[in-house]
Amino acid sequence: MASDRPPHSVARPVVHRDVVCPFCGLGCDDLTVEEEEPAKLAVRSTDCPVARERYSRTLPAEPPRVAGVSVPLAEAVDAAAAVLAAAQAPLVAGLGTDVDGARAALALAGRLGAVVDHALSDGLYRNLAVLQRTGWIATTLAELRNRCDLLLVAGPDPAALHPRLFERWVAPAPAFQAPPSREVVFLCGEPLDTTRGALSGLPVTVMPGDPARVGDAAAALAAALPDPSHASGAAGVAAGDIAALAERLRKARYAVVAWAASAFDEPHADLTVERLVRLVRDVNRHTRCAGLPLAGHDNVVGVNQVCTWRFGVPLRTSLVGGAPLHDPHRFAWARYADVADAVVWVSAFRPEVPAFPAGQTVVALAPPGTAFADEPAVFIPVGTPGIDHPAHVFRSDTVVALRARGLIDRGLPDVATVLKAIAAVLPQEAPAC
Repeated sequence: MASDRPPHSVARPVVHRDVVCPFCGLGCDDLTVEEEEPAKLAVRSTDCPVARERYSRTLPAEPPRVAGVSVPLAEAVDAAAAVLAAAQAPLVAGLGTDVDGARAALALAGRLGAVVDHALSDGLYRNLAVLQRTGWIATTLAELRNRCDLLLVAGPDPAALHPRLFERWVAPAPAFQAPPSREVVFLCGEPLDTTRGALSGLPVTVMPGDPARVGDAAAALAAALPDPSHASGAAGVAAGDIAALAERLRKARYAVVAWAASAFDEPHADLTVERLVRLVRDVNRHTRCAGLPLAGHDNVVGVNQVCTWRFGVPLRTSLVGGAPLHDPHRFAWARYADVADAVVWVSAFRPEVPAFPAGQTVVALAPPGTAFADEPAVFIPVGTPGIDHPAHVFRSDTVVALRARGLIDRGLPDVATVLKAIAAVLPQEAPAC
């Protein structure tokens, strides 16, 4: 259903139902969004702070700028192309966009011989680094909802980043389990008040401990699985609690270990993830168990999917010389920005652009009202996927691409249109990938 607006009617408010939210990796598809006045939106169906805040950011369109001066879109496109044609070490980053925008950004990066990375790839790479080293056994949100009878939440509550996780995917009755449905255990992390409310109908156990040492607790659990009576305490969790949890994991029919890697403390967050992955592997010697790594704000999962299917390698890749070179340390955007001589920064989901080194030449594509520490060389306001135009975004579990429809028309171009226009006026001799 597109909306409750009668044909040819301009009456307010207009109510859009069953809206797909593109901002968080959960991909909730049940929002009710009200258009109170032209181009002003409000979420009515949920208290999710991410959805409420993001849908409320719909400032009126503004013209592009070149060196701080308002210009027509075509002139801004030409200026951006001129900047990028002269660059020797360009960076195409931010990449907060939908699948079509990601495809256009990576095509442009191939033309330029640029490095590509997403603004939020730090959390993604805490998981990918482990996947690349060891592999893992992972599940989906649907399997969590329909089959899991024991959910172990490791570390800080993921609902801080994914507010409706427990409401949408844990609290509802499972399709394939007989009552009692499931229990939830928080290991080295305290559930938020909203999480406790969402889980009020389920048995919940909290095992307090040091969130920064949740990997130690996972290792102790893995060691206790063969014989829980020999368990040792770790990370502030008592040996008796480790033994009891190990026994419960052994007896579960379908256990799930969930974590949000972006909430883990550096510098060894990927090692924490690796210990959780090894715990999942060891539990599978006794029963069925899978991991649920949670990520996905600003379609970082979708952009990584596009990069992988286009180039055969994930983000943090250089396209210099016509062949992709993947290096997750060297080509992290925050590191490479120090040596790049031009940056294309795409942030269609939020009006936020980081501060770059002094003198850095920046071409920024972001929503109207974006504040800059330093005025970029070129600023082109763009529409927000799922608000100004239809968009495909990927869910956190990587297996589902959701179609978000456009709700309003502020007269803003989408990222794909702008980047294709820039690529079209680049010199033909630019390197290809």
